[in-house]
Amino acid sequence: MILLRQDPLSGEWVSLNAERQTRPLTQAKACPFCPGDNTEVGHTTFDVAVFDNKFPAFQFPGTAEVVIYSPRHHDDLAYLPTDYAQLVWQVWKERSEALQKRNDVKSVFIFENRGAKVGASIAHPHGQIYAYPYWPPRLAKERAHFESHCPMCLPGEGDGSVLYENRWWRIEVPFAMRMPFQLWLRPVRHIAFLGGLTQEEILSGASLMQDIVRSYDSYFGLRTALVMALYQDIATGSPYHLRWDFLPIDRGQGKIKYLAGSELAMGAFVVDMTPEFVKEELAPLWARIHQEPE
Repeated sequence: MILLRQDPLSGEWVSLNAERQTRPLTQAKACPFCPGDNTEVGHTTFDVAVFDNKFPAFQFPGTAEVVIYSPRHHDDLAYLPTDYAQLVWQVWKERSEALQKRNDVKSVFIFENRGAKVGASIAHPHGQIYAYPYWPPRLAKERAHFESHCPMCLPGEGDGSVLYENRWWRIEVPFAMRMPFQLWLRPVRHIAFLGGLTQEEILSGASLMQDIVRSYDSYFGLRTALVMALYQDIATGSPYHLRWDFLPIDRGQGKIKYLAGSELAMGAFVVDMTPEFVKEELAPLWARIHQEPE
């Protein structure tokens, strides 16, 4: 049984599901996301697969879905052929559009937990889609700051350190970053919802997303543990500005950023570096990894 309860102190919603304790783990003998007998995908031929999560954080109201990027167990979204990455983006867009039409859905959150250190219980590369029946706390707080103007569009207001920009997308280190080496990938055009992206924006965004993660892997010298999260607002006419947020927990020299007292208890983040430092460290790698199209 899944319970959706509201905290009487903060007003925030929490999903409680004891059955998630029994969900399959990476160490299982058979991967539930690989094609085969008695798996989630069976023997169906596919490039990208989407299905309801058997151990969901939400059911009605709301829903939880799994997105399998490839039938091959060791594929990684960052290293797939670019046209496959673009297909994943197209799937994200179509699922966002479909979920937006549901009366029980207020927010659509797309994310990937990349690596066991950030909670990926199954090694087969995949992402998830949560369709919340409410506005999650972070989005609810941010929406209020877009009511009078867009803080991401006005020059000089909360500007981060820009790592790269083209016609469609900007990559920047947030002005008040919450995690070491955090990056934003956001459209230059003001748009709130993934469903409104043009084909050109999807093609460029998919390629840049791959290059961002490859840059992390090159910098840290390992498969970086991170959360990759899409912030968007599906409400019609929303003044919000969507972005992809890259939140690594690796911070170099074998160190990991743990969420501890200040972060977990009070939601007050403490970061051991500045945006300027992150840009200085990643810029040379970005110049080498990202190749402009002819």
